[in-house]
Amino acid sequence: MKRAFIFLLVSIVLISCNRREPNDIEINIVERVKQANNERNYDVIKPFLSQEFHFKGSDINTSFTSLYAYLNFKLSEIITKIEIDYVQDINDSIFLIKGTKFYKNYNSDRLELTYKLTDNGAKIQVINSIKPHKFPLTTRASYRNEEIFGDDPVHNIMNLNVLDKSSADSISKFDYTIYFNEGLKEESEISIKLFGRLDSLLTNKYQINEIERENLFLTTINSNNTITIGKNRNIPWVMALHESDSINVVNLTNKIGNTFSHEIIEGTLVQNYNLKSYTYRWFRDGLSEYIAYKFCKIIAPEEVESYFIGHRLSSATKFAREGNLLDWRANGPIENVDKGKLYGSKFIYYNEFGQYGRAFKFFKDLFENNEELLIEILKKIKEDKNITIDTLLNIMSEITDKNIRELISEY
Repeated sequence: MKRAFIFLLVSIVLISCNRREPNDIEINIVERVKQANNERNYDVIKPFLSQEFHFKGSDINTSFTSLYAYLNFKLSEIITKIEIDYVQDINDSIFLIKGTKFYKNYNSDRLELTYKLTDNGAKIQVINSIKPHKFPLTTRASYRNEEIFGDDPVHNIMNLNVLDKSSADSISKFDYTIYFNEGLKEESEISIKLFGRLDSLLTNKYQINEIERENLFLTTINSNNTITIGKNRNIPWVMALHESDSINVVNLTNKIGNTFSHEIIEGTLVQNYNLKSYTYRWFRDGLSEYIAYKFCKIIAPEEVESYFIGHRLSSATKFAREGNLLDWRANGPIENVDKGKLYGSKFIYYNEFGQYGRAFKFFKDLFENNEELLIEILKKIKEDKNITIDTLLNIMSEITDKNIRELISEY
């Protein structure tokens, strides 16, 4: 017991002896963190970042996108000062800075920053955070990994276009908001009208009254590398419109018809019909494709022939019966479900084998000439607060007078 106490005491003494006051390099690093944050300027901190930089508890790629987006966010929080408590020498080249960050509108929180001395100067390896602990931050990103990270994320991250909806113009109607860059007001007004027509179709024809709406950000940025940032989960989709007005309108109408409408319908089924599980994937995506097809027939009939008939139905024929759609995951195996099973994984876990087209064809064949059955099925699902996959299949079988398990296996 005495020996253990002595060992503990010696350890405390050694740790204490390892702590010291910050030197000029460390004071400069901390000041650069504060300056980059307050000026919303990545260039200020860029020379001090290592290629392995990451926020504590996060991976490198996520950390770079989060840092870059936050530093370009109009609503990021001002740091009034950073006090360094002490510096700890981890070894001859790696050092830990501990301190406190003070904010203009938030309570103070801890700073933990690890840096390494290299031939190219001091390089930050890890920071616990730069934003306040309670600060809400949400992003929705679409980018090409090699262009944004590659072997030089410190530099490549600047290829990421940050879209800050708080800095954009916007219009709202029908509970949708369209954000837009300068010059795209007409296209934003067209978008609002199209979403309104989708709502009318869902409500009046399919009796879907609780709609999970999404917002849209129209931008002139001609890039696949974008990240949209906000303070809540209601992050808009992004669509780039950088061609002539007439082409922009066609592209916008087609995209709302074939893609955005699908996502609104699927989100509605997940949130308001309690169809969250992977077991409902075939139903959600099949029905969403089918109603998007019907909507597209109203607003973009040429796109129906190209996208739904030419693309979706041809893939349904090409990959017919390649794995049962009831087993479709698309997000990889589920350990507690798939353990020991000998499924052909490519037909279950991926989307490249006609699943969207096959599920669409199933709904089209079953309901296009008898949509009152579909409306009745949706009504029954909505009434069941504890829906299961077996209940859903039984509801469909009873209303259609067909064995749905057997029927869908033919697709």
